[in-house]
Amino acid sequence: MPKDFMDCVKNKGRVVTKSLKGNKYVKICYGKDGKSYTGEVKLKKKTNAIKDNKINKERSYIKHAKAQAADLLKLKEYFDKNNCN
Repeated sequence: MPKDFMDCVKNKGRVVTKSLKGNKYVKICYGKDGKSYTGEVKLKKKTNAIKDNKINKERSYIKHAKAQAADLLKLKEYFDKNNCN
């Protein structure tokens, strides 16, 4: 990052991120002196769709397992209440 941008950040300037064309972005620091300082133009990281899908499947499995556990507890309470062996 440019030195003047980093100095602005250290002096508690307000940093905003501006999206650009072509999957790029740049951070801009607005200093207490009223000036703006731009950082480097960077590429946005692509999300890993396979990893995200795997995480969603695991969450779905956990949610389903919790629902089954709750159903089993209700069934156990029913049998205990009615003295069924």
